[in-house]
Parts: sequence; C-alpha cells; structure tokens
Amino acid sequence: MQHLKYFTYSLLFAALMWLGWTPRPFFFTLLIAFVPLLILEDELRRKNKSAWWILFYNYLAFLFWNLFCTWWVGNTYYGTQDISSVIAGLFANIANPLLMSIPIFLYLRTKRKLGWKMGLISLPLYWMCLEWLHLNWDLAWPWLNLGNGLAQYPQVIQWYEYTGTFGGSLWIWLCNILIYYFFFNTNCETKKIRKWIYTSCIIFIPMVISFVISVFYTEYKDSDSPGKNIVVVQPNIDPYNTKFDFSTLGDQLDELLKLSAEKADANTDYIVWPETAIPQGIWLNEIDSNKIILKIRNFLRAYPNAKLITGISAFKYYEAQPTVTARRFSDGSGYYDAFNSAIQLDSTSKYQLYHKSKLVVGVESVPYPAIFHYLEPILVKFGGISVSLGSQKNRSVFFADDSTGIAPVICFESVFGEYCNEYVQRGANFIFIMTNDGWWGNSAGHIQHEHYASLRAIETRRCIARSANTGTSCFINSRGDISDEITYWKPAVIKKWLPVLTEETFYVKHGDYIAHIALILSALIYISTFFFKKKPEAE
Repeated sequence: MQHLKYFTYSLLFAALMWLGWTPRPFFFTLLIAFVPLLILEDELRRKNKSAWWILFYNYLAFLFWNLFCTWWVGNTYYGTQDISSVIAGLFANIANPLLMSIPIFLYLRTKRKLGWKMGLISLPLYWMCLEWLHLNWDLAWPWLNLGNGLAQYPQVIQWYEYTGTFGGSLWIWLCNILIYYFFFNTNCETKKIRKWIYTSCIIFIPMVISFVISVFYTEYKDSDSPGKNIVVVQPNIDPYNTKFDFSTLGDQLDELLKLSAEKADANTDYIVWPETAIPQGIWLNEIDSNKIILKIRNFLRAYPNAKLITGISAFKYYEAQPTVTARRFSDGSGYYDAFNSAIQLDSTSKYQLYHKSKLVVGVESVPYPAIFHYLEPILVKFGGISVSLGSQKNRSVFFADDSTGIAPVICFESVFGEYCNEYVQRGANFIFIMTNDGWWGNSAGHIQHEHYASLRAIETRRCIARSANTGTSCFINSRGDISDEITYWKPAVIKKWLPVLTEETFYVKHGDYIAHIALILSALIYISTFFFKKKPEAE
C-alpha cells in the first residue's frame, strides 16, 4: 500500500504539470506541481529508503509528465508508419525523464552532504543547468523547459523581456520550494502569518510586475510609426500524402501563388510561405535558372514592393568536402550538402539565404555528425533522413533596401530564446516563423509550438508573422498576443500591418544570464560536496 501511495505522488505531479501546460488553462498548478515530489522524497528518506527509490519514483513522475504533454512527438498521422518518428518520440519521452532525474540525483547528494537547506537552494540551480544543456547540445529537447509552460498567458510573463524563459523556470521552482518549505517541511518553524506573507509575495509580485509592464508598454507611439504590410499563407498541404509527392509540385506552387494573390496588393511589403513550401531540392549553384524560382519572380512582378520569404529544400555542390555533413556522390564526381533553408526573393535576380541550424535529432540530423555519421544508414532503414542536413554557424538576417531586417526562423528554432536573440542583435525588426506542424496531427503539439512563439515576441519585443503549412498561422504582437489565427487544417491567407520595432531588450543584450549564473553556482555547490562530511538531518 505504501508503494501505491508513492506512485500516487508521482502521478499527482504529472497531472498538475499537464493541467498547467499549454493548451490547458490552469498555469497556476505549475507553481505547486513539484510539491508532491518534495513530500515524497521527505517521506522516503524518513523511512530510510534508498535514494534509488526516490530516483525511481521521480523518474516515473517525469515519464508521466513527458507522456501526458508530448506524446504526440511520435504520432503516426493518418496511420502512416513513419518508424523514424515513432522511434524519435519514444526516445524523447523515455530518455528525457532520465535526464530530468539527474538534477534530483545531484540534489540528493547535496542535501546529504550540505544539509537540507542547501539542498533546496541547489535544486532549481541544477534543474536550470539541465534546461541550459537542452538548449545548447546536439540532443536538444527544450520543449518542456519550465519557463515554456507559461506561454499561453503572456499577460503573466511580460518580465521575460528581462529574464527570458529561465526567469519563468526560476519563479516556478521558487514557488514550489517556498510552499513546500513553509507548509510541508517539518523542520520549518516560521510563524503562520509570515508563511502566508512570504508565499504570497513570491507568487504574486512577478504577476503584478507583469501586468504593470503590459499596461504601460506600447509597440509604437502613434499610428504614423513606420510599419509593413505582411501577407501570411497557410496552404494546408498534407505532409504525409501530398507534400513530398513531387508529381504534385506544380499544383502545390499554383496553390501558394493563388492564395498569395488573394491578399497581396501594391502596398504589400512581405509575403510569407511556410517551411519547405518548395519541397523539391533546389540546387543553389543553379538557382538563377531554376524554373520554380523564375515562376515566383514572375509572379512578384505584379507586386513591385513585395518580397517573398519562404522555406525551401536546398542542395549545394562542392568539388571538395568542406563540412562534416557534406556527402560524396556515388560516382565520385564531387560532394553536396542538403539544407532545410529559407530564402528571400523579389522580382529581380537578388536573393538571400539562411540554412536551418537547430535541427531535429534523428529526423534532420545525427548528433555530432563528425563522430556518429556512421549511424545515418541505420536511420535511413527506419524512414529517417539519408544524410545529416547542413547548417550554418551564425544567424542570417534578410534585409530590404530600406534596411528593414527579417529573422527567418525555421520550425524547431522558434523554441530557442537566446538563439533567436542573435537575429535581433544583427538588425532584425521582425521575426518570421516558417513551420510545418502537420506531422503531429491535430494534437497539442501544434498549439504548444504556436504559443511558444509568444515567448520570443516578449523576449525580443518584435512582432511575429507565423506561416504554418499545416498547424496554426497567425500574427503575434510584441506583447505576445496572438491574433488572426487560421483554423487548423484549413487553407487560408491573412494580412496585417505590423510596426517596425528597433529597440533591444535587456534579454536580447544579455541572453540567458540566469542560466549562466546557475551553471557557476551549481558547479561551486557540487564541488563543495566533496569537501564536507555528511551533516545531520536537522539543523
């Protein structure tokens, strides 16, 4: 019966995280979700249970959380047996809870060596180190970083322009630890009135600050501020049964052009198409003679002020191997890189390119391809990529003749806050997100992805135009408010005037400084555990 009780603690944690995560409306449950796990750890320790039991029930809790919130990662839409997606989904939902257990292991050691107070201080620091890792290594999966859980309510997190999502992660942990410390920890003897005051302050002060910022923040001072007219297209082409059937390529292009013409006019400044809107690979060495590119340029002659920004699949030829992702032709005639790219076109021969650099593991890349490139044939057998896609080191901003800058953010990249900062630092005035969320079916996945874009708007104070092939296309203002949403699984086009914004936020200038501080403090705390003897449980 005791193990059933402990299992219930794990399940309660997962249920509270699920209730608080987008698209569920109860974000406040995130502020208490970890309390059951802290109570569980306390009870197991008092019964002299091994630390492995604590880690086991924490792993179960994290496993349920992952399954409840991101089960759709391995979705086989319409029954299509895309084995690589299933494997990627299983790996993400089984391996990620193991990684989430590492901060708990470090916390248990710190608590044993340095005492329970220092243990509680170290726990959010260790957790944020894991979140930083998920943003910066080749096995990146930051989808469940705690700060993302508040994305559905931008009015609560306007202070992200100063802290980024790590501010949200820290807030969630502080609320959980404070509630546990004051109300469930038998070592705490703080008077009742002080408990309520301290807890109320840590919960409500950030929310009050956010509301104040929201009231006084304006995107622009008057209606005469410079702006751009932007058209966003959602073609809704089935990614499994149609999009990569190249016999339909002409029809797909005609649909994109037809939808664009419904809203474009002489005042249109930008037309945005989704990720891999041109799915058949375009050889960049021959781009000026490509029939698809020529047809688009011919279309744009009717809109002389407009620039079209779209996702494309691209290839580049080399005589010698310049990158670790470049592959040799079977006949030995040279090398090539494959890219998931964005391109800016107009009616002239000019174009600008960006190659997606935050690639989806197993679907678009093998982690650390210089070392593990031999795994690519295995992935191919399971329906994955034939080669790891190429990427580029720095962000490329697409500039117009008037110096207006566009950040071409492709799909998964929109989940990375500090990564998107570089676009703004390099002169981006808008963020255009091009994505294809139909792989997950009509699940929570495309809704979460859409709302995560609101975080980037708040952090950078840039307006966003979001074009999804299948998913949800929309506009997002610099307060993170979503508007003009296109219904899921519906071809449509939307148009909006958006202001040109130029100021850089504190977060854009300083990035994930909270995580960097957490890395330093975590290292110091953990190193100190090797130089102290075990402390008594009570202090």
